[in-house]
Amino acid sequence: MFVVAAGASGAIAGMKAIFAGWLAPAAPTGASAVPASKSAPSKSVSVDLSSPAQHSAKNSTTPAKTQGQPGLPGNRQTGTVSSHRAGETSPAAAAPPASHALTPDLQDLFYHGTLPQQAMIRVPPQSQMPQLLNGCEVTSLSMLLTAVGHPVDKMTLANEQPKDPTPLKMNAHKQIISWGNPNVGFVGSVTDYGYGIYHGPIVRLINQILPGRGVDLTGKPFQDILSVVANGTPVELWATATFKPTNDWVTWSSPEGPVKATWEEHAVLLVGYNQTQLFVNNPLNGEQAQPVSKQEFLEAWRQLGEQAVTIAPAPGQHKP
Repeated sequence: MFVVAAGASGAIAGMKAIFAGWLAPAAPTGASAVPASKSAPSKSVSVDLSSPAQHSAKNSTTPAKTQGQPGLPGNRQTGTVSSHRAGETSPAAAAPPASHALTPDLQDLFYHGTLPQQAMIRVPPQSQMPQLLNGCEVTSLSMLLTAVGHPVDKMTLANEQPKDPTPLKMNAHKQIISWGNPNVGFVGSVTDYGYGIYHGPIVRLINQILPGRGVDLTGKPFQDILSVVANGTPVELWATATFKPTNDWVTWSSPEGPVKATWEEHAVLLVGYNQTQLFVNNPLNGEQAQPVSKQEFLEAWRQLGEQAVTIAPAPGQHKP
């Protein structure tokens, strides 16, 4: 999500302003989910999950950006994760994901065989605008839930997502001194002045809706993520609004420890890939299968802690 300060300088019009003090996500310690390789390679995979009746969310045009001022939120969709300092809390550490063994249902999540050179899943796009200025995470989740046949409106998810109630405190220079922890829940307001939420609480939200089916792929090899997409299930990823690495970082205190953040943090839904590009449903502009540079996106994704979540097949639901 992006942190947006409505009516305040430092806000990026129509985008989330990233507050100083963002927590760097850490890799989960659960069992590694590595797909087995057993079939012949395929050059291309395409899955069409589009269904206009599944969602009524309308796309919006990409809002113009404005230059943020020091100490105030800017565009949160360009977040980057850097190495942790002693005592700093990481998103994964604050909200550890559930450990998944390679059960039959989880095995069915992955593509078995040599990955195809390209893949595409047609998922109905949604825009977080105008209702959810900082709602990239739940809007991406809404698209993911639609893709697996269990649509939930973005506004419902925004209301039900875990929240960290820690109040915002600023100094006389409007610099953030203390605030919440996105590894605990959403920090700030999803519709006004807020930051966002990380993978751990999002997986908990998935498991409230679809018990036991939330899968946290944070810290797993990116090939595992591509394997999930190749097998027909999108993956929610955290990167930056520009889909490039950033040097814009801030830090604030939280009850769990220091939080390191970037104003550019952004979550999207990965729906496809080829040799040089990734394709994402971008909730900021409502674009479907927006092409982005694979190399630059991965740099930003790694800065943001390699956060990734998806949804496992229902028990007994096996992909062909």
